[in-house]
Amino acid sequence: MNPNPAQVIVLLVCLGFVLLVVLAFEVLIFRAACSLCKIPQPGFLRTIGLVVLLLAVPAGVDAFFSGVLYEVYQTAKYPLWEAGVVQFFLALPVHMTICSAIHARVVRIPMSQGLSVWLVEKLLKLAIITLIVGFIALLFTIGKGQ
Repeated sequence: MNPNPAQVIVLLVCLGFVLLVVLAFEVLIFRAACSLCKIPQPGFLRTIGLVVLLLAVPAGVDAFFSGVLYEVYQTAKYPLWEAGVVQFFLALPVHMTICSAIHARVVRIPMSQGLSVWLVEKLLKLAIITLIVGFIALLFTIGKGQ
C-alpha cells in the first residue's frame, strides 16, 4: 500500500510544526533561565543553535547509557524497569555537566554560571509541568463531584 503524497506532506508539515513548538518552548525557557540568573543572553539565532545542541548531545549520551544498561540488565536477568530508574540517576549528573559545559563554552561564562542556568531551567520546566498536572487533577476532581 503506497501512501498518498498529499498525506505524506501533511504528516511532515504536522511533524515540523510540533518540532517548531517544542523548539520555541525550549528557547523561551532557556532565555528565561538566563535572564533569571542574570547571565548575558546570546543572540536569538545563537540561542536556537545552543538549545539544539543542548538537546541533541545529552540525548545521544542518554541513549548510550540506556543501551548499555539494557544489555547489562538483560545479561544479569534483572527487571528492566529498574534499568530505567538507574539510567535516570546515572544520566542526570552527566546531563547536567554536559549541558553546563556546552553553555559555558559557547557563551564564554564560568562553568558555575552554566550550572545555575541548567538548574533554573529544570526548575522552570518542573514548575510548568506541576501547574499543568495540578490543573488537570483539579478538572478531574470537579468532574467527579457532579
